[in-house]
Amino acid sequence: MPEKMETERPSLKYQNFSEKYAEQPEDYNRQYCSIYLARLNEMEIILKNSIKHKWGDTYPIIKLHKLTEEDKDKCVVIGTIFKDQKLKPSILKELSEANQLVAETNPIINNNFTDDSDKLFIEDEVQRYEIDGVPLSDVVTGITIALLGSDAGKGKFIAEDYVFAGLREQIEKPLLQEDNYVVFLSGLDLINCEKIMWNLELLTFWLSGMLNDESVVPKIARIIIAGNSIRIHSEKRKPTISLISRVAETDESVEAVKAFDNFLSQICGLVEVDVMPGENDPSNQILPQKQMHHCMFANSATYKSLHLVPNPYACSLENINILGTSGQPVQHVMWYSENNTPIQALEKCLEWGHIAPTAPDTLGCYPYYKNDPFIIEKCPHIFFAGNQDEFSTKLIEGAQGQKVRLISIPKFCTSHQAVLLNLKNLECTTKIFDTL
Repeated sequence: MPEKMETERPSLKYQNFSEKYAEQPEDYNRQYCSIYLARLNEMEIILKNSIKHKWGDTYPIIKLHKLTEEDKDKCVVIGTIFKDQKLKPSILKELSEANQLVAETNPIINNNFTDDSDKLFIEDEVQRYEIDGVPLSDVVTGITIALLGSDAGKGKFIAEDYVFAGLREQIEKPLLQEDNYVVFLSGLDLINCEKIMWNLELLTFWLSGMLNDESVVPKIARIIIAGNSIRIHSEKRKPTISLISRVAETDESVEAVKAFDNFLSQICGLVEVDVMPGENDPSNQILPQKQMHHCMFANSATYKSLHLVPNPYACSLENINILGTSGQPVQHVMWYSENNTPIQALEKCLEWGHIAPTAPDTLGCYPYYKNDPFIIEKCPHIFFAGNQDEFSTKLIEGAQGQKVRLISIPKFCTSHQAVLLNLKNLECTTKIFDTL
């Protein structure tokens, strides 16, 4: 293990705001429509503010099921978008193909399930209308939207304009006098640890100060590991309709957990570390993913600097708010719309006011019915997604002056890159660990 560097690292005020992602619903017998109703009820309040800001009080807000009763040339309706896509994967189709009941469908190009035949609908707790006037390519199922337009009859609503929740209110970013850095990692894929062991050693040496990078390393306050540390790709299993079958962990998975524990025990002796689960890590598969259990980390769990956190993850450092996921919601937005880059998807999620809009339609989540924990309640200063194909970043500004640093964190197993963020000015770059 590298010796701890003599220079004391910065100690920043830290708060974990992820409690709501660790809570689970009490009733598992409810239908998934409940989460859409909870989402609509919460987002309706936010959307009414957006409506007033964009259109004032000029147009009445009418419930969908009241459209035929009201004689209004123009009105505003609020509801949840449903995107009817014929290319959307279906578990029934997968089971039929696996059992050779139907012919296999043509492969989807670039994992994008959009098609010219897609249709948009808006629905609430009672009624559904087909929408004309909203770009198909921009949206996904699950978004809450307000439409300005008119009832065209025969179950169709013609939209002249539309508005989403928009970026939420943001606390003013504190002014830091000194450089303070957060390092982001994701996609270690330690099931194949022999391929990146040298790169991880370089990373550890760098963090310990042994590579003489004195301008940055002593100012690193925290590392956030954004999922898929054990494996990037899921194990191939034959589709099954059984709800109780379980596949035992392989010896390779157990060894990968041990390798991850050893790696954590080295870096936790140097800096505070937050570990999120990913889609293929040993945690529950549906969102929110609970933090991985400390019993898996016999060595590193002894360090107070190890923080096992859920996915999504929200925290603050010196009142600078950080929010992000291990990448699943962003990937699904890219699959089911024409938002083809992680940065575009992240920006859209902020505009829609929701971390995971496609849950539970295409992305598994718990059957919440009292509230939707994925609604963005306050605008973060940093919004990230792990396990992406490449690094990218963008600083965006909202209508009320909100400034958000968007970060696409690349898979370390293929890029050998860590993302380095300066909290002082939100400047973001990468550090590559492949040669001395």
